[in-house]
Amino acid sequence: MRFNFANGCLPNRCTVFLLSLGLVISTTAPGQSTPPDAQARQAAPATPAFADSDAVAMFNDLQQAIESLNRKRFFNRFDATKMVNFPAFRTQVSDFFQRYESLAVTYHLVQTGMEGDHAVALADFGLDGIAASEDEPDLRRTAQLRLVLAWTGKEWKIVDLSPRALFQ
Repeated sequence: MRFNFANGCLPNRCTVFLLSLGLVISTTAPGQSTPPDAQARQAAPATPAFADSDAVAMFNDLQQAIESLNRKRFFNRFDATKMVNFPAFRTQVSDFFQRYESLAVTYHLVQTGMEGDHAVALADFGLDGIAASEDEPDLRRTAQLRLVLAWTGKEWKIVDLSPRALFQ
């Protein structure tokens, strides 16, 4: 059956209904549920590539926090919920900061990469400090510092740091 719309002939109500129903079924209106695989893609933001510039920014932040003896800024770079033994690490670093009146950091980025969904940054790291008390010796330590970082959805946070003995 053909309809000539130019002559003013319209399809019957059944045909209009079926065409409308087909359009409704084929589209997803706002507020309707989406397929599970589409929901997973929307809910889990992709982890961005971790670049050398990201590692340098992280080490620069750590350097500035350490040199200014700013514990809050230092601990802001860590994900306390994902880092194993974070409370002990926080206590260790807080004690470390109290023992020195000034600290200086040097570092040379050696390598960056990804291990699964975690980023890894290695740097030759130097730490020099002037003791706050005459009973404590001045500090001079070097180590290859390894940071493991996780993407939070908006920024990289440290979930592991080794060797932790660097801050004893």
